[in-house]
Amino acid sequence: MEDTLHGNAQKLGAKGKSVETRVLPETALAADPMPSGIPPQGSVVVTVSRQFGSGGSDIAHLVAKASGLNYVDQKIITEVAERLGVDIEYAAQQDEQTTGISGNILEALRSSNPFNVHYMYPAAKAQSQSQELAYFHLTQRVILELATQGNAIIVGRGSQFLLHNNPRTLHIHIFAPMEYRIDYVMKQYQVNRANAKEMIEQRDDEQARYLRRYYGVDGQQPNFYHLLINTGLFSFESATNFICQALPIVQAIV
Repeated sequence: MEDTLHGNAQKLGAKGKSVETRVLPETALAADPMPSGIPPQGSVVVTVSRQFGSGGSDIAHLVAKASGLNYVDQKIITEVAERLGVDIEYAAQQDEQTTGISGNILEALRSSNPFNVHYMYPAAKAQSQSQELAYFHLTQRVILELATQGNAIIVGRGSQFLLHNNPRTLHIHIFAPMEYRIDYVMKQYQVNRANAKEMIEQRDDEQARYLRRYYGVDGQQPNFYHLLINTGLFSFESATNFICQALPIVQAIV
């Protein structure tokens, strides 16, 4: 994953082999080195990939509380929105999407102060860049910054692939049978069975398209994860214990 960190990313094929792909066009930002994404020795990073309705975010919260890790989910959206100068609710609509970003972000990129930290696009460059790729690139940067600080649990957004094979990094996938997921969504969002099933199918499709586009996989291959946990069988508390038991092992990796 070293190449990914420097803008010349590789995508992981269906069998885990690396093949070349373009994650970002050549931009002024490509010259700005990406953080390594490697947590300091003595710390750990956990990525949680989850099926919608499996309770993955709930488990991530429980792990963060039990282990003292920094829970990272909405924080990514907030940070990207602040740096792009767009509304947080609007940025959330673009999260883990591949449908493209509307003119608001492009206008933010074209403004005299496009990022409120240190990201500067010349106007001519900004006009030629994909709005969607700009959002994705900044999302990657925020994830890498947080991972480099260590002691974080990062939910979704392809973080398991961005941080693939990094030392002191544990990759978790949370899944469940469809009927379990439907029941969970019905209770969580107060919708009927038909609407819950439709929400799950739509979210599954969005996540699969996002991962296929940017990482060349659908996220379901077991070889990319250290632990796969079926919440149709194991309780959230049991899943939390499994993950917490693995943390000292991963943390000790040099």
